Amino acid sequence: IDLDKLPIKRLDVIEENGLEKFPHDIGYDQKRLESIRRIDFAWAVWPWQSLVENLQLAHQELSVIIDLINTVEANDAVTVAGMTRPKPLPNEVLSDLSISSATKLQCFRHLGKYFKQSAKGLEQQIAREARFYGALIRLQKNWKVKRQRSSEGFTIDLCDNSLSDPLRSPSISSIRIDHDPAGMLAVNLPPKLCRSIQFGFLGKEAVRDDVCVKETHSILREVHRAIFDEQVFDLVNREAFSPSVGVNVTGIRENYLELGIGQGASAYLSLVPLGQPSSISCEIYLQQIFHENVLVKVKDKGYDLLGHFCMTLAHRIFSSKVLAQLENLANKVSYLHLLSRPRWHSRTSSWSLLMKVPESILHAGKSQFETKVTVIDDCVNIEGEGSPNVVSLFKNGSEEMCSLNSYDYDLADLPFILLQQVASQVIRWLHEEALLVGMKSSRDFLSLSFELEQGDRLCLVARVDPSNREGCISWWLVMADGEEGRLHIGMKFLGYLSLETLYSLLMDLLALCN
Repeated sequence: IDLDKLPIKRLDVIEENGLEKFPHDIGYDQKRLESIRRIDFAWAVWPWQSLVENLQLAHQELSVIIDLINTVEANDAVTVAGMTRPKPLPNEVLSDLSISSATKLQCFRHLGKYFKQSAKGLEQQIAREARFYGALIRLQKNWKVKRQRSSEGFTIDLCDNSLSDPLRSPSISSIRIDHDPAGMLAVNLPPKLCRSIQFGFLGKEAVRDDVCVKETHSILREVHRAIFDEQVFDLVNREAFSPSVGVNVTGIRENYLELGIGQGASAYLSLVPLGQPSSISCEIYLQQIFHENVLVKVKDKGYDLLGHFCMTLAHRIFSSKVLAQLENLANKVSYLHLLSRPRWHSRTSSWSLLMKVPESILHAGKSQFETKVTVIDDCVNIEGEGSPNVVSLFKNGSEEMCSLNSYDYDLADLPFILLQQVASQVIRWLHEEALLVGMKSSRDFLSLSFELEQGDRLCLVARVDPSNREGCISWWLVMADGEEGRLHIGMKFLGYLSLETLYSLLMDLLALCN
């Protein structure tokens, strides 16, 4: 706060009569002006000094010009001659034209560069949009694509609403589709929501599949399969506790089911994150029967899916053991060939053991013999041509032969029965060849007999041994008494002979008998 000093009463004048006059009191406005005058404006006025001087000079020049104009207008003797612009020289015209052209060219270049950059950006944007919507149209051929009303994005509906008896609602049924800055389709899946069925046998190493699918079609198929697998797993869980033939629940926890199937075999079914190892064939078959009997035949409520599936697994385990036995025999016996016969049924398997015989000198007779092995569930059936009827063997009537026989056997007896069947087919083939060349011969189940001059009999006998590593079927030559059939000379081991060697031996016996 600034307080003015108290005013001092000073005499202004003393008149002649002695009257004293004092100065008048200063008003508010006067006091404000005096306060302003006290302020030093020199620092602020100085920068404007040059500007003021320039304005004064300009004013003086303008006054001179105005005075000159006024003088010319008032005095007729003063005239201003008209001035014309001189004609430019040719080089000046060319110079001006070149400068103008260069300027315009530069402008056009800048304009073209701008248009080129704009066109390139627009082309990239159109390419991104075309790439995105083109891929989206291709997806629409196989998937249900929907546009989101709230935004510019799209979703793909993977939920199946065709079931009249809906199963448990899947954890994920709608996938959002976006596009990245490059215009490519982008699918962002929530973690741990896509799971697949994993099937495996307890105590056995699982088959690994580390293939990582990154393409959009494949991702959508995986998600669709994950929904399908959850429905399969849910249905199997519900059927597991219903009475089923050949299956019982041995363990259960979250997303895991352990089953006992067949004779002492165990299996498990679980939901695991996509990409982990799985037994593909069993999983595909489980999904197939689920699709055929649940999604397609929804009205049929009496189908035992779990029982059929477990019986199929038991059949596959058993049939694989049968196939191992057949492959072992085909490897040991050189003239046997193993063929697979598709039966188009999940619980039926069939194979053929084919034996091709050498062509005879008379070009007659059979050229091959076949033995069919069929496995239905866990039962083995053998059908073989060329073996004698079992009833006729007990009646000692080898003439009553059956061209096709069928028997049911267990797995333990299978190699021995098959070797007997093959040996009997070889005997039949040799017997037919002997009759063609005029030899007096007769055959039994595993032996071929020839009549000699003095009533004795020379027999070619086959012996089977599945455990033998050299050939499984060995051949012996036996001399027997013609009247009572007892041996009086002995027997000779011939070895594990091929069909060509057996045919040569038959020709040698023909010469001996004649």
